[in-house]
Amino acid sequence: MSPAPAVRLLGVAKSFGGPDTGVVPVLTGVDLTIERGEKVSLVGPSGSGKSTLLSLIAGLRNPDRGSVEVDGVALGGLGDAARARLRAERVGIALQADNLVPWLSARENVELALALGGSGRRSARARAAALLDELAVGHRAGHRPCQLSGGEVQRVALAVAVANGPRLVLADEVVGQLDGDTAGQVLDSVLAAPFALLLVTHDPVLADRADTRYSLVDHEVQRR
Repeated sequence: MSPAPAVRLLGVAKSFGGPDTGVVPVLTGVDLTIERGEKVSLVGPSGSGKSTLLSLIAGLRNPDRGSVEVDGVALGGLGDAARARLRAERVGIALQADNLVPWLSARENVELALALGGSGRRSARARAAALLDELAVGHRAGHRPCQLSGGEVQRVALAVAVANGPRLVLADEVVGQLDGDTAGQVLDSVLAAPFALLLVTHDPVLADRADTRYSLVDHEVQRR
């Protein structure tokens, strides 16, 4: 039997609003499969629902209808604690928003993620240093998030996301503030990694480097 895909969405729909404000459909009947190790890009205009789709795959929101599976596990049957455990063990998440611990340095943020994943102090320090170097931000390892540029924060957040060897990484515009050369270097590292990737980006050049490219148009995911 072949292994379950990294992500499988069947008929997923999501709307926001209510009787007083009106219902606004964001996703309608989305079908999407991402195989293990596959690198997938998703493009679409701002407000089209890309971040909503990531939050559904991460188990941070529930769809109105349809099913979401991550690494063969149906999220609909899991409670909050089980979803959090699934994210901690199998999913790395790197979002546009700065979700780093503000009083820790870049290196300490990555070390914290590794410690939560069960790494010892010495191995966590070595792994954190290697990751930050690989993502071209090792020279800023001792600086706190408020002392970093937007692009540097994005790279540290990506290091946190991949630190524990996840099977799936969800990345929302994580190279959006980088210059072309640095963005290419970071993407080289990510594309060479064994995990499956769903990369949300506005950059068509970066999107085209993925194994498969999708667009989110009129509330539906379409292969390009």
